Amino acid sequence: MINKSILLVDDEEIILSSIAWVLEKNNFKVTTAINGREAIDLLEANRYDLIITDLRMNGIDGVAVLKQAKILSPDTRAIILTGYGDVESAVKTLKLGADDYLQKPCNIEDLLYRVSRSFETQDLVVKLREQNEQLKNEIASRKAIEIKLQESHANLEEQVEKRTAELNSSVDELKTVLNTLFMKEKELKKKNRELLETNTTLSTLLKRREQEHKDIKQDMAAQTREMVLPLLRKAQKGATGYTKNYIETAKANLLDISSEHSHDIVLTNAKLSPRELQIVHYIRQDKTSKEMADILNLKVSTIESYRENIRKKLRLTNQKTNLKKFITSHL
Repeated sequence: MINKSILLVDDEEIILSSIAWVLEKNNFKVTTAINGREAIDLLEANRYDLIITDLRMNGIDGVAVLKQAKILSPDTRAIILTGYGDVESAVKTLKLGADDYLQKPCNIEDLLYRVSRSFETQDLVVKLREQNEQLKNEIASRKAIEIKLQESHANLEEQVEKRTAELNSSVDELKTVLNTLFMKEKELKKKNRELLETNTTLSTLLKRREQEHKDIKQDMAAQTREMVLPLLRKAQKGATGYTKNYIETAKANLLDISSEHSHDIVLTNAKLSPRELQIVHYIRQDKTSKEMADILNLKVSTIESYRENIRKKLRLTNQKTNLKKFITSHL
């Protein structure tokens, strides 16, 4: 992977230089761009094996850079860098052609692992494409031989009618052609078996990569619970009033982010706004509308309006179901 080229894009010079330094120390050829415009100019002038771009930048953002890169070079791999809270936006970029994403600040080992994995996948795809092209050529060769065989048959019939005396010679020629066809077909079957074995290996590798991706997500959730929550608990011991309530909300948010239960899907499908999600967290904490209003510096009527919108999105309108009970028992 020493000759692999990387285009690194970020509008924060410190992040740009630090990540570039790490990649170059690991023998990657790195080109940097301080904004989206510069990145697109470089893409139009050069070809890169991998693009690592920040998602949110002033002017031309990472999504625009990603789209232009895929237009100019569909084989170029792409890793999106996101800040905390932009995971959902990063996931959307996967549908636009991104191959992976990382949250900033990046863990160096995780960054190098994902870069290496991206190049491994790229090499496997190239190898599969080459083998598929080779198979196409073999099939075309076989068709050409089949056409030649048909022509030989037609020629044989004509020779039988005109020159019976040359029948034996023509038969020998036909046998030679048939033998050649048989050997070619035998070779083709062998290569078909080899291709099948390669496809099986690639399938196994892709499944392993998917499991590794899942394991990484689980590790990130575990690290959140093990490294961030203890700090919030320590901060909470000396906190009072609004500060204590905000810390409790932050803890609840982190627990929701790291959770893998079905309520994440319910909340996602409900498409709750950030403020509505905040109200849901307070309801789970058994806060009254008056307490929420004091914490958020809003009117009680505003809080009630948020609660009613949450009921609508959860399809609880005109039902006697208690919102607090529903949230704690179903979400």
